[in-house]
Amino acid sequence: MNAVIVDPQVLRSIHRSELRKKILMYLSEIYPSATYLSEIARVVGSDPSNVRGALVGLGNRYNGESSLVYLGLVEEVSNNGFKYYRLTDYGKKVVDYLKEYYRYYRRFM
Repeated sequence: MNAVIVDPQVLRSIHRSELRKKILMYLSEIYPSATYLSEIARVVGSDPSNVRGALVGLGNRYNGESSLVYLGLVEEVSNNGFKYYRLTDYGKKVVDYLKEYYRYYRRFM
């Protein structure tokens, strides 16, 4: 596995939200493709407003500084007035790191 330096704030944000984790894992599965908000919500089994909060922040409930876009894990792409979301290269490296991390720690549970 290539060494990747993961910001502790990124790990904290992911570990504090099961929804952010699910979104990252789904976007990793379709990487490098982008998809739209309601498709992500359908796949991860959550409300679109909650998914939007996890992606870009939303009031008090979802801190913008903990959002996946703010942390550089996901990028928002606009095309013909529509917004799509795609894992960044850094986001892909973080997801790969997390998969390895969980595989390692599962041995002790």
